[in-house]
Amino acid sequence: MTDTMNATDIRLGGLVLGSDDPERLSDWYREAFAPKAEPGTVLMVGGGRLVFDGRDDLGPAAREPGRILINFYVEDIDAVAAHLKALGIERWIRPVEDFGPGRIATVEDPVGNYVQIVELAAGR
Repeated sequence: MTDTMNATDIRLGGLVLGSDDPERLSDWYREAFAPKAEPGTVLMVGGGRLVFDGRDDLGPAAREPGRILINFYVEDIDAVAAHLKALGIERWIRPVEDFGPGRIATVEDPVGNYVQIVELAAGR
């Protein structure tokens, strides 16, 4: 890093998910993780921004779904998992399980991206 740039000057602004049907993808994320959010192709979740971009250079499904993992940190993974199951989400890549710093589960969004829900143990 140069003398004029400090790592604290940089922050992640959000994540853009390309899709051949951005409205459908946005609706899925809203229903799954932010049901009170207004409709649209920009979704604010926990201070982060998800942008759903219509792209004509993409197919209907992710070719390498594990290349990028979208993580949502939650306070109660069992409640979130129950909510997702109630929505009819059936493609669980990994069911809720323990891992080093807490508990984790992985589902697949409508285009095949992997979405992880993570509950960190207290103090992590």
